Order: sequence, then structure tokens, then C-alpha cells
Amino acid sequence: MALTREELATRLELSSPSRIRVWETGLERPRPRFVPRLAAALGVEPLYLLDVDPDDPPLAALRLAAGLATNEVTAPGLSVMTYVRLEDGRPGADPSTRLTTAIADVLGVDVPRVDAAVRRSRRDHLAVASFGA
Repeated sequence: MALTREELATRLELSSPSRIRVWETGLERPRPRFVPRLAAALGVEPLYLLDVDPDDPPLAALRLAAGLATNEVTAPGLSVMTYVRLEDGRPGADPSTRLTTAIADVLGVDVPRVDAAVRRSRRDHLAVASFGA
């Protein structure tokens, strides 16, 4: 089903369809809270909108698919800073089961999905770091 910009803006409760045009042209990306709503309106999975491999997404993509900003990924035993380090793919010890369970609960995915996303984020970080070396 094709939607006009006006129809999509109405479904997303935007004040103007111009925001849709800005997203379409790539001048800006939708705020995290709009990603799941936009995907639902378009009838696609949120990861489809994020230009990532849906079978191997990095942690940031799982967060965006859940509609959360980084400062919203917090829970008992999970600080925003700890989460950001994992999302950035910074090297370090593997996160504990308790930590990945907390992240999985906040993002609404299962623990193996979080573990795989952390590994993907670290591979991506390593690739960028070695490219600049």
C-alpha cells in the first residue's frame, strides 16, 4: 500500500509532511522514537529501514528498532555508559549474562540476539579502527 507524504505524516502525528521529505532525501534520519512507528505505517520490519543485515544487526540497530535513544537504555545493573561502550563496539571483556539479559529486556529481544549484536558491533569497530591505522 503506497502512502502519500501527507498520509504518512498524519499516521506519525507529524505537524507537516516536509519532515518525511527530509528523511527521504537523507538530509536527516528519523528520531529513534519514529523508527518503529514508521516501520509499522509502511508495513515493514524496523531493521529494514536501518540499512543493516536483519540477520546480523549491530547493537545500535536493535536499539533504534526498539525506538530508543541511547540515554533510554538503562535498567538495574545497566548504566547508559556501559551500554554505549557496548554499542560503540569498544573492546573489552564479554558482557555478563546479567548485563545482556538487562539489555535484551530493555530492547525487547532475546539474549542470543544481544550477544550476536555485541559481537557485530565489535567487528564493525575493529574494521573502522584498522582502516584508520
